Amino acid sequence: MKTGWVQRPRAEVRADIVDRISAERWVLGGGPSVLIPEVLARADLVIWLDMSAGLRFWRIIRRSLRYAGRVRPEHPPGNRDWPGLRQWRFAWRALTGGDRFRGAIEAGLDGVVIPVVRLRTRVEVVDWLNAHPGG
Repeated sequence: MKTGWVQRPRAEVRADIVDRISAERWVLGGGPSVLIPEVLARADLVIWLDMSAGLRFWRIIRRSLRYAGRVRPEHPPGNRDWPGLRQWRFAWRALTGGDRFRGAIEAGLDGVVIPVVRLRTRVEVVDWLNAHPGG
């Protein structure tokens, strides 16, 4: 994302991802768009947070309200959050597009030989973190 909520070209995003994963250690977050061959070839583990649509919807709304009128730490300067139409559309897609999103992730992970951990509830996340202290 660029300043003014302008979407970056896919090629630019991909080049940025490839540059970032050239480091020795990295963590990458995102959806199916980050499941590109370069990422999967360098990854040791994929953790898929496959939370319920309701929880994703609630977290998007809560985050928008929490940062209303301010720039979230992960956004470029000038991209103030505001619980407006853009956030509602994003939240609605999280609530209604789960099957499509899940299918895209499954397709992106098809044939992957590295471990994939799929966590679907908060309890599963906590249990996994407790079993793997320090990551």
